[in-house]
Amino acid sequence: SAPSDDEHLVLSTVHQAKGLEWQAVFVVGLAEGLFPLPWAAQSPIELEEERRLFYVAATRARTDLHLVYPVFGVGGMDRAAIQQPSRFLQELQGPGREPVYATWRVEEAPAEDAP
Repeated sequence: SAPSDDEHLVLSTVHQAKGLEWQAVFVVGLAEGLFPLPWAAQSPIELEEERRLFYVAATRARTDLHLVYPVFGVGGMDRAAIQQPSRFLQELQGPGREPVYATWRVEEAPAEDAP
């Protein structure tokens, strides 16, 4: 059957999301060095702008908010590197508290045998 009008996916940047709202929101790429950007982390004014953008992203969800960071990424010399959660995620957790993370393992689906 054809999808109904409410069955769709909207991809948006954080900048474009201001003033919009959705039932469920996934904010991806929340690793240190990705969000905030490295150059923004060097300036208190730019860091606060990135923090404001994070707030905008996190407040676009009506019911479900998923804050996602990759465990692995590309480091120096194009080598795999373990990523750290964004400082913004760490700030949400609070000092001295254990992080509350759900680990999602994404794997490629096995190829189906052709008849």
